[in-house]
Amino acid sequence: MSQSAARTAAGGQRILEAISALRHRNYRLYWFGQLFSVLAQNMEHVAQGWLVLELTNSPLALGVTGLAHAIPTITLTLIGGAIADRADRRRIMIASQCCTALMFLILAVLVLTKLAALWHVMVLAFISGSIRAFDRPSRMALLPQMVPREDIPNAVAIGGTIWQLCRLVGPAAAGILIYLFGVGPTFFTCCLASSAAVTLWLAIRADQPALAASAGGLRKNMLDGVHFIRKNELFYTFMGMTFFNSVFGMSYLILMPVFARDILNVGSQGFGFLQTAGGAGALIGTLAVAYLSDARRLPLQAARGAALFGVLLLLFAYSRAFPFSLALAFVLGMSGQFYITAINTVLQLNLPEQLRGRVMGVYGLTWDLMPVGGMVAGTIAEFAGAPAAVAVGGAFVSGLALWVISIAPRFVAGEPSEGKESASIKPG
Repeated sequence: MSQSAARTAAGGQRILEAISALRHRNYRLYWFGQLFSVLAQNMEHVAQGWLVLELTNSPLALGVTGLAHAIPTITLTLIGGAIADRADRRRIMIASQCCTALMFLILAVLVLTKLAALWHVMVLAFISGSIRAFDRPSRMALLPQMVPREDIPNAVAIGGTIWQLCRLVGPAAAGILIYLFGVGPTFFTCCLASSAAVTLWLAIRADQPALAASAGGLRKNMLDGVHFIRKNELFYTFMGMTFFNSVFGMSYLILMPVFARDILNVGSQGFGFLQTAGGAGALIGTLAVAYLSDARRLPLQAARGAALFGVLLLLFAYSRAFPFSLALAFVLGMSGQFYITAINTVLQLNLPEQLRGRVMGVYGLTWDLMPVGGMVAGTIAEFAGAPAAVAVGGAFVSGLALWVISIAPRFVAGEPSEGKESASIKPG
């Protein structure tokens, strides 16, 4: 065989290995259902933000609505994670998605009948947050029941691409739908996508029984996950970084409608394209972790990525040219997702299987803290302007990353400190 033919064969083999989890029927059904579900979520974020801005013309209202979604998710996640390790995860996942589809339908009807008010949006956001507290841990914990253990790392990686693909397509699709047909039909499209996810997930037949709950009841199960995080330096350091980033860094996404409409003057279409540019960059950032990184260097790469992300936020805050802002949105998505994915990979490599639902349920709060940051940023934007709010967040994110690098050089280099209970960083 010639060298070129050998390289082609090796490349083909590498591609097959990269999607090996899709060989399993249950995981294929899950993956495509997840694709529809996450697409609906991304479209919802654009439609909800635009609807709130149309109803109130207030950046603060954007933050308050996001907070209405975040509060129940944050407060109920420990319960949801414990139940995910005790109950039928597939049924929880399907029931949650059915409720989500119903809420999209209600919003569509309210908008189309011109009855929609801010309190409608906030109440439904609160209910949606409550549902997600049970839905997300169940989705994460279901994974070992769909693929054999040796394919779990691949399944996690493939699953991560869904979020970036949908972030790439969803916001632009929502922006165009809003421009062409309005917010109501956009919510109805979200309902159809969620219904498609339910249809696919109904066909899943779990190959393994659910994990048995540990002794001590629901309360002890909840606390076990918290105690594991608290006692492991690896987990509390990097989970703390992701939480801090969500509060002070990623809130720029919540203020994006203000930048699109009032600062860059590009309307709903431009808003969608800004979101899509960020999604494209995030997809590349995810792939960069998969193909370019050494597991032992991931902690340091994550901290450096966080520092870069904060600097880029400062540049985005004060850009007034749409092409430059579009380019910055792309690089922001790439750097932000690179370091978040790097952290996620390190945690997944070191997580005991019996605690997966609970610990990753807590880690999932990373994205639910974004509305809390949106509330903070929205308040600053109300009085000092959106650019000042985003700039403050960028300064905080970079500052924390540089602080972590300076106080824990051995730890971020993949050498946990001696004398502390710490999960080891395994080569991947």
